[in-house]
Amino acid sequence: MMRGRTVWLIGEHLVEYLAEAARQLVTECHVGRVVLLTQTEDGAAAMRAALRDVPADLVHAAAVGDDLEAGIDAALSRHGYPATIVSTAFAPLPDKLLGGDAAASLDAGEFRQMVQEQLTHQFRVARKASLIDGTQLVLVSPDVPAGVDPTGAGFAMANFVKTTLHAFTATLAVENERLVHDVPVNQINLTRRARSEEPRNQAEHQEEVRRFGRAVLLAGAPLPDAEDSRYRSRIYRGMAITV
Repeated sequence: MMRGRTVWLIGEHLVEYLAEAARQLVTECHVGRVVLLTQTEDGAAAMRAALRDVPADLVHAAAVGDDLEAGIDAALSRHGYPATIVSTAFAPLPDKLLGGDAAASLDAGEFRQMVQEQLTHQFRVARKASLIDGTQLVLVSPDVPAGVDPTGAGFAMANFVKTTLHAFTATLAVENERLVHDVPVNQINLTRRARSEEPRNQAEHQEEVRRFGRAVLLAGAPLPDAEDSRYRSRIYRGMAITV
């Protein structure tokens, strides 16, 4: 069902994860085109470099800057309707918490920026994707890189974003069934339930990267039409996979 289709991967700092997803989409699903939407030209160049082993004619990277909506419109006009849209944040999480020591805490402006980068970004993508016929939307919660979060601030903030995205994903999945576009919505979690579940070394990190690619295939594969199976066409909407 994915053979020859177009897939969009939105994001910039999760280069390794998105590259593995693109690689598996090409090798396992035989997609015809992978469109990479980044925020900056440097991000687009990094994605191209990470996918040197994928035929160049299958990979199309474009920087959208701050005008995400215009970038999505341009990609739709240039590359046609995507089978799947995978959305990750352009920026990593801040390594600060709310409250406590002022030097180690987010102020109001920093918290507002974090919400815009991690949550409003996903809302902006979802608002556009929900009006695209024949696509699937996959929202990705943020990761916490192993060994770089000694205070636990990043992990706590990641769980705040993850649980907020859970509510958004479930609500959006239900609301999208009311629209004629009928876009299924699912979620992939790079955020763990406990810090003890996070990768402890490079081998476990690579395993997580491969599982992320597999999760994109599972969450982003087209579902059966309602005419084929009303039950199966709805059971996988609003679900979350933790990799």
